[in-house]
Amino acid sequence: MAETELDRAGTRPSRCVHHPAVAGVATCAECGAQLCITCAVPVRGRAIGPECLGKVLQDAPPSTTAPPPIPRTDLLAVVGFGLVVGLSVLPWTKFGDSSGLLRAWTLHWSLLAVVAAVVGLGAAVATWRRPRDPRVEAASQVGLALVVGIAAFLHYQRPPPLSAPSLMPVLAMLAAGLAATSGIIKAGAMIRLRRPAAV
Repeated sequence: MAETELDRAGTRPSRCVHHPAVAGVATCAECGAQLCITCAVPVRGRAIGPECLGKVLQDAPPSTTAPPPIPRTDLLAVVGFGLVVGLSVLPWTKFGDSSGLLRAWTLHWSLLAVVAAVVGLGAAVATWRRPRDPRVEAASQVGLALVVGIAAFLHYQRPPPLSAPSLMPVLAMLAAGLAATSGIIKAGAMIRLRRPAAV
């Protein structure tokens, strides 16, 4: 059987435009060219040829969505630790030598609470201005807030000799709870990110 002009040109009907010896199985949805099984690339339910693939994939939606960001709650920690530092100016006890201004800085449980609050305030301001590893941020905020809260509670329960506790240790415990909330929110967000998505 003699070859036709179409056969000699190498573009017989129903043959792949890239592999003329192979039968076409699909038509490119972009340019209409015949494609063999090797050249036909399925994209969003359509067959696409190699020449059109780059053009089609440029506007493809991202295959994965970015995880939600860790909430920046450092302002809560700054406010909580800052309140404790501010409260250290006022008397933490009534009556006796330890009842004056700045007496929370004397050697007692109040000193531990105030020093932990100063460290926590410095760390919270630093991470607020320049975020770091959220795991470290959350752990330090919760840990320091616990130290502040426990020390303030112990000062309230066991004030210095010949004195009675004032309202300041209670307020310091509440402020420590505010600072701890910052770390707890971050830790909860990280736990949710690690949890596998429901199918």
